Amino acid sequence: MLRHRLLSFLSLLSVSAWAQLPPSALTPGRPAPVNPLQPIRPQLTPSGVTPTAPAVPAAPVAPAPAPAAPVDEAPLTDLSNTIPNTLTPEEQAQGWKLLFDGNRLLGLKGVQRSDPLASGWKIQDGELNLPKEIREMDRMTGGDLITTEAYIDFDFRFEWKAAVSSNSGVRYMLGQSLGQTPSGLEYQIIDDVHTPIGLKGGPLRRSASLDNILPVGENAHLRTADPLARKGDPWNEGRIVVRGAHVEHWLNGEKVLEFDLGPQLRTLAERNGDRNARFGPYFGSKVKTQLCLLDEGSEVAFRNLKVRALAPQAVIAQPNTQRPPAPTPGTGTGKSSVPDPFLIRPKK
Repeated sequence: MLRHRLLSFLSLLSVSAWAQLPPSALTPGRPAPVNPLQPIRPQLTPSGVTPTAPAVPAAPVAPAPAPAAPVDEAPLTDLSNTIPNTLTPEEQAQGWKLLFDGNRLLGLKGVQRSDPLASGWKIQDGELNLPKEIREMDRMTGGDLITTEAYIDFDFRFEWKAAVSSNSGVRYMLGQSLGQTPSGLEYQIIDDVHTPIGLKGGPLRRSASLDNILPVGENAHLRTADPLARKGDPWNEGRIVVRGAHVEHWLNGEKVLEFDLGPQLRTLAERNGDRNARFGPYFGSKVKTQLCLLDEGSEVAFRNLKVRALAPQAVIAQPNTQRPPAPTPGTGTGKSSVPDPFLIRPKK
């Protein structure tokens, strides 16, 4: 009997204790209740390891914008300009200036003639022509044309059309003229096929050469090599770029010659034996210069004459310490055909 009563008491005690548990302890999957009297032991990490907060992904970094091109480095964007003697809005924003608008001279004046348009130069069909009658061949009529402004560094672009036996050019780095044809460096414009000067002088006297000083590269090609054939586009694109002491000659979109200014140019010119040349004291040196279109007694025509002044680049004068190479035959002039150490030839 006593044993039976003891079992009944224990059973009631167990039911009472279970009923006093919180509801959360009766839910499956919930943690067991924590005894508030039992000390909480910290969770230990392996030796030498420090717990860290979860890494937060870094925000993507936008690439830095490319620096804007300087004004004088802005590319020419007149590829869509099919109207001769005009400037696109992009060209105007880049600082290009017209020297001839198809109807009048805007930035050109005569050197030997006060009114070159009444003396020989003509404006016809949007072209600046210098026609010559038979009796006027090899004689100056309209005279040279020169820009009204002078430039330190510049990009000069022009188109020309040569007649049979034409001989003309664009001179820059000019000396004092005093009403005469100014001396200076010359971008050669010539009929490469028929003119005796070009035939005898070889590459030194061909179109786009530094006349009688430095030859053009093998990539120099006229659009119409023979004006007498009258086939293809007769207009050729010329370009002269001067930055600091560095000069580039371009022909029909190709850089055909580049070189540096300096006393070596006078040495080469004297060695090539141009008897008609007048070398001033600063021949071949960097000077503030006007640009001159030559009347050398033969027919020539120009259009799309435009120039842009560039930001002046520093020029460091260096003495001419190198000797020119010894003369060797091969150019048709009896002078040197050895590449000059000062000449930087364009890549082929």
